[in-house]
Amino acid sequence: MKFSDADRNVVGKRNLLLKTFFNLFKNAIEAIPEKGVIRIEHFYKNGWIHIKMSDTGVGISEEKLKMLGTPFFTTKNNRTRLGLTQVYTTIYDHGDDISVQSLVGVGTIFHIQLLAQ
Repeated sequence: MKFSDADRNVVGKRNLLLKTFFNLFKNAIEAIPEKGVIRIEHFYKNGWIHIKMSDTGVGISEEKLKMLGTPFFTTKNNRTRLGLTQVYTTIYDHGDDISVQSLVGVGTIFHIQLLAQ
């Protein structure tokens, strides 16, 4: 973990934001087949709090990246398929931004930008 500017505040629905980060962390854990690394970076820049969560998991193909956040789309078996839908909905409903980069076999980075108070 690498945290800087931790004294900055975000205005939002606490429970929804907690659930958002729980879902991203859970997905990162599940994406790592055996051993791997999850990194969380937090910093402030240009009025935004940036949170980057990256993993060294299996990665997501470009085709599937375009579908992330779509209700009932999943890359996993036997799941409710609404975790990332909740993540995207919460971030966008707060007026914030989320982006994702991924390489198959390398890992995934979710970058969330929350408007600082």
